[in-house]
Amino acid sequence: MAIEKSTPASGLSRRGAPLAVSAARVDMDLFFEAAQNLYDPEENPEGYFTLNVAENALMIPMMKARIDKILQQGAVPEWAFQYTDPNGHPEVRETVAAFMEQYLCQCPIAPDSIAFSAGAAATIEVSTFMLADEGDVVVIPAPAYPMYTNDVGLKSGLQRYDLQTHHHPADHGDLSPLTTAHLDAAWADISGQGQRFKILLLTSPDNPTGCMYSEQQLREIAEWCMAHEVHLVVSEIYGLSLVNIEDGDIRADYTPATVPQSFAQLMAELQSDYLHLWYALSKDFAMSGFRFGIVHSLNESFLKGFGNVNIPQMVSNLAQWVIGELMKDHAFLERYIATNKARLTGSYKAVVKALRELEVPYVPSRGSLFVWADFSKYLKEDSEKGKEDLWMDIYHSTGILLTPGAGFQHKKYGVFRIVYTTLPLSHLEVALERLKTFFQDRAS
Repeated sequence: MAIEKSTPASGLSRRGAPLAVSAARVDMDLFFEAAQNLYDPEENPEGYFTLNVAENALMIPMMKARIDKILQQGAVPEWAFQYTDPNGHPEVRETVAAFMEQYLCQCPIAPDSIAFSAGAAATIEVSTFMLADEGDVVVIPAPAYPMYTNDVGLKSGLQRYDLQTHHHPADHGDLSPLTTAHLDAAWADISGQGQRFKILLLTSPDNPTGCMYSEQQLREIAEWCMAHEVHLVVSEIYGLSLVNIEDGDIRADYTPATVPQSFAQLMAELQSDYLHLWYALSKDFAMSGFRFGIVHSLNESFLKGFGNVNIPQMVSNLAQWVIGELMKDHAFLERYIATNKARLTGSYKAVVKALRELEVPYVPSRGSLFVWADFSKYLKEDSEKGKEDLWMDIYHSTGILLTPGAGFQHKKYGVFRIVYTTLPLSHLEVALERLKTFFQDRAS
């Protein structure tokens, strides 16, 4: 009698087989294609522009120069060759906690309240494994980072729920529209389906909108989560990548009376096991390849368990040592943060100027590396196919690769994320001229 096979023909597990034939992101294959033919004003003036991957190339030269000096001038310590605490080497945790306290959070951060993992994705994966059970629901205000789906779902087995807070980007503003009424509606919907709303995940500044949360918003949301025993996690991965909202060219887009603050300040005040913060060095410090993520929590049981789950995803000791040395150099940090803000603002203004000329609505960004723009008036049809056709038409006609809104789980068609930090300002200006010409010709 033949034995019925329970695994795919490839021999992979039922979990692994689909991953072998699917892309991690809808734009990933096109990114690798475009990356082989990048624009260069001298060598390749007809080349492509990859405005879809969230890397801060504007700051890589400055960061590289500083790390080169650390490696040239410093002696790697003996502990870097040995096993260390799975939550991070104690001395480096002290240094990173001091950095967070002074620059990111502006409130006391105890070294034993933070832990390191190998990048933001690993930090998300380990955290969600600890905070929720398989099948539980992670609620995320839409639009939101596409890869959250994999980060919370592939190994932890959690379900992503995209909470629609608005439809038109023009209705959004520079602060998040999320309210506790939205959370009440999500709670009722999820409970009605027999599921458990276990985690609320916010990003501030947000990906893709660049909006932030006011102190009052965070307070109301935190109190709602604590009352409902829902874990509230705020990612501040773009916390130091801020736009100068006082710049005269963009000041009118903002509500400057509202000054956002780090979620860590509320955590320090409320002292709850249900409040957590994520950070990483990939965006603010242009160090995607160093794979350095951080979680801050006052939940001692969570941190102890995090270390046990985190062992396969520990940050290498060499990377920890380099980061520790970098964060001791306060003069460099202050110079770097100021330079980053100036460059981000310059590139952001260039994008906004082009969008205004095209009369394309956008969400005013307080920070991050993006602009969330609504090109829906250029759709030939208001549908998934219409969005796909416009996206591909932009790519093939201009060489500009954007990220379509579908991956962000936003319901409106024709909205795209523009990453403005993947190339120098002079190159970005060329891309924007191509984009303007494309849409102006389409409108005529």
